[in-house]
Amino acid sequence: MAQIQKSQKPIATRPIKSGQPLGAILGSLGLDRCIPLIHGAQGCSAFAKIFFIQHFQEPIPLQSTAMDPISTIMGSDDNIVAALATLCERSQPRIIALMSSGLSEAQGAEMTRALKSFRQQHPKFERVEIIHLTTPDFYGSLENGYSTLVESLIEQLVPPQTVRSVRKKRVNLLLSHMLTPGDVELIRSYVEAFGLQPVLVPDLSASLDGHLVRSDYLATSQGGTDLQALRQLGQSAATLVIGPSLQRAGQLLLSRSGVESHYFPHLMTLGEMDRFILTLQQLADRPVPAWIERSRGQLQDALIDTHIWVNGRRIAIGAEADLLTAWLGFAQSVGLQAVSVVSPVNQPSLPALPVDWVQIGDLQDLQDGVEQAGGVDLLLANSHGADLVAELGVPLLRIGFPIYDQMGEFRRTRQGYAGMRDTLFEIGNLMQSRCHGRAVHHSPYKQQFLEVTHV
Repeated sequence: MAQIQKSQKPIATRPIKSGQPLGAILGSLGLDRCIPLIHGAQGCSAFAKIFFIQHFQEPIPLQSTAMDPISTIMGSDDNIVAALATLCERSQPRIIALMSSGLSEAQGAEMTRALKSFRQQHPKFERVEIIHLTTPDFYGSLENGYSTLVESLIEQLVPPQTVRSVRKKRVNLLLSHMLTPGDVELIRSYVEAFGLQPVLVPDLSASLDGHLVRSDYLATSQGGTDLQALRQLGQSAATLVIGPSLQRAGQLLLSRSGVESHYFPHLMTLGEMDRFILTLQQLADRPVPAWIERSRGQLQDALIDTHIWVNGRRIAIGAEADLLTAWLGFAQSVGLQAVSVVSPVNQPSLPALPVDWVQIGDLQDLQDGVEQAGGVDLLLANSHGADLVAELGVPLLRIGFPIYDQMGEFRRTRQGYAGMRDTLFEIGNLMQSRCHGRAVHHSPYKQQFLEVTHV
């Protein structure tokens, strides 16, 4: 059991935390033809949009209700009604994710009342699904906002069922924010290899995996989980939950529809991946495909090849709780030693981490932990850690959100057999780059050969 230590600083000097609205936006971008709508001021969406554009290098559909000083004081229901009507008329989305902000939460806005008023005034938009959720940025972090969106999708779209029809080949996958589009794509290939039909919630690989737009301008998300598939989550044969923060979502779906839930904290150790593949094999009643067995063998070979460069190395990591669970599990399995661990906020999954203590704080707390431990060999953090490694003199392995200073990092595969294999090679190369070796030895007894010029 890890001890949770809270920071005593009155402010964050090197912030690592991202607010709840960013997590809800991230999850909603994995839904097909969706528009995230923040109930707050224009700045609430502008800064979030900058982060996502820098991270994914893609156009990001994101709107706000444009609360101003007058509506903040006198009431903002009209802002919600006007924003929803404008988006439905101009953009024709299939889903709108209406989320609160710190401003609207402090005001005490009642979004359900505004939604009821919108439905009464604009019945012609009844086919547009509107998901509302509470995501104040003065509480929790990106992880809380992301999990709240997934839970809201289940609560507001999946009908309660006592007797249900089961589609034996269909499997739900509730995917944590820690999974990159590359991870999601690999997980889909595992499921489809057994002849199963995966319903990924949300599916960032289909919407934010680097593709050209289908037209000159599209005001909604491109690709992702279909609305009809969301409504039919209760008809699947099973649900595979990947990530501690989505455990409650899996239990919620089980209570509403009776779909059996299988929980995996991550897919970054050989043991968890084997359990994942075994579960798929049992659901499909098929043998494991040859390419998956070969991929597992490649990982085992990589474990041997990189052992001398990875085992015993000291790391420091600052990230959300789900990422800490995955990376510390991976570190423990390959012999990495975590000497400084920081999470932006306290989460229920933190006490179960395989370390002595977890600091709740920022990157300054991470640096203080590194100095107290006598240094590390590798730092794991988002792009905000780039300045920190310049001071510590160690390499940075970029994880989490946002990553804005290197291209292609947003879709790097970390989970699964292939993801673990490539991560081992990357860490091994980073450790080799720090080993300069011995200088070339020139013997004083070396014979000098004279060049003979032929006349």
